[in-house]
Amino acid sequence: DPDYCRIAGRFASGDFASRMDFGKYYNNIPAFRSLSDTFNKLAMELQNTELLRHDFINNFSHEFKTPIVSITGFAKLLKNGNLTEEEKQAYICAIEEESMRLSSLATNVLNLTRVENQSILSDITKYNVSEQIRSAILILESKWTKKNVEFSLEFDEIKIEANEELLKQVFINLIDNAIKFSKNDSYVDIRAQIVSGRFVFSITNHGTEISEDDKKKIFNKFYQ
Repeated sequence: DPDYCRIAGRFASGDFASRMDFGKYYNNIPAFRSLSDTFNKLAMELQNTELLRHDFINNFSHEFKTPIVSITGFAKLLKNGNLTEEEKQAYICAIEEESMRLSSLATNVLNLTRVENQSILSDITKYNVSEQIRSAILILESKWTKKNVEFSLEFDEIKIEANEELLKQVFINLIDNAIKFSKNDSYVDIRAQIVSGRFVFSITNHGTEISEDDKKKIFNKFYQ
């Protein structure tokens, strides 16, 4: 059929928004329905890959400007000279911290865009998520010990099927955020359980309450 050839041609040319539909009659035939489903699923995944590239470039330029400007500014100060040894060390430390922040941002933005545009989640394994949560807490030990924040954990050993690497980043981000906005000498409460076949995770800290206006925006990209 010429129409299907044109769709396949547009797809081959990079138009991943193309979708195949054989119509009501042919869609009732298993072979045709399977072909269209497979083609459309492939097109959707390739379209999402293209969105991943586009969104990453946009997010990169938006979020990375501040640390890059900071690094450039401190580097110029070091280049100009006439600094005390104490000032040099302070600027070098600032450049190191901003560089690490850039690395962290790159990982976070890539993971964010990858998850948002991926309809089929790969690398699913069964593992102990309780151990993963405890590991995430240990990774952040230097941050919670500095503020004397303690943890109240309430969960048994739980095994789930998920993408272990991506979920690890979720737990680290949530716990890191809870520590960051906790008061000194407070505690963070973490609970996990299986409810009706679903894994439920909750984390509560004790800090300044989020305003009603901010609550409407907390799920916006890069809003803090």
